[in-house]
Amino acid sequence: MQPVFYNVGDYAYEQQSTLLQPVGGMDAIPKALEKKLLGKIIFNAPVSELRKTENGVRVIYRKDGKPVEMTGEFCVCTLPLPMLKNLESDLSGTVKRAADFVPYMKTGKIGLQFKRRFWEEDDGIYGGISRTNMDINQIWYPSFGLQGKKGVLIGYYNFYSRAEAVGALPVAEREKVALAQGGKIHPQYPTEFDNSFSLAWHRLPYSGGGWAVYDDNTRKKYYPSLLEPDGNIYFAGEHTTYLTAWMAGAFTSARRTVEALHARVGEYTKK
Repeated sequence: MQPVFYNVGDYAYEQQSTLLQPVGGMDAIPKALEKKLLGKIIFNAPVSELRKTENGVRVIYRKDGKPVEMTGEFCVCTLPLPMLKNLESDLSGTVKRAADFVPYMKTGKIGLQFKRRFWEEDDGIYGGISRTNMDINQIWYPSFGLQGKKGVLIGYYNFYSRAEAVGALPVAEREKVALAQGGKIHPQYPTEFDNSFSLAWHRLPYSGGGWAVYDDNTRKKYYPSLLEPDGNIYFAGEHTTYLTAWMAGAFTSARRTVEALHARVGEYTKK
């Protein structure tokens, strides 16, 4: 299997035939969480320091250009490892090594909106993927909004060197690549194109990559340190599970971490 086809479901145990999509898009999940935490989430506040204290944890973040300090008994750190690596901290050496040496996937996507759903109307395509040997790697067709007036295709979803090369282009040039190469499969592209949005996860300031990429060696050497608390600092996120790259991994880690904290605090109350 070519490494560029990382997400071939036939060969990946975590990609079974039944996958769920939240109504309205993936961001419906964090938006629902936000509604439950009104007034408790601090936005536009990048963390710069993570420190242990005698009785807990101290976090320094920047708000409106100024440093702000927050303290607590515990911290659940869900920062991607490329972000954790850049923090000023007194984390243990094993955790710092994990942040330094676990690589993250270079990957990018573009959404192409078209004036009509020509793949359905002209070609009878309802969902699924067209895989290619071009830089776009693949085209994904939506499995929702069928027979609607407009539609959005994932014009490319690429990885490794292809993602790096396309992601290094200006946004307008990425669009040109997606339209030129995708147009070889669908000649309707030029006349039906409406607009686009693209991103390269490895170039996003607070991501640093798509997801953690473990091989047997990095999994053995660095992964265990992320499963245990470092003092009163706990770690969660897809990079702390075997379901890397998936929301399911993030959810799994959240449950594991909350259960561990619950058990620890319960022991305190017994004492």
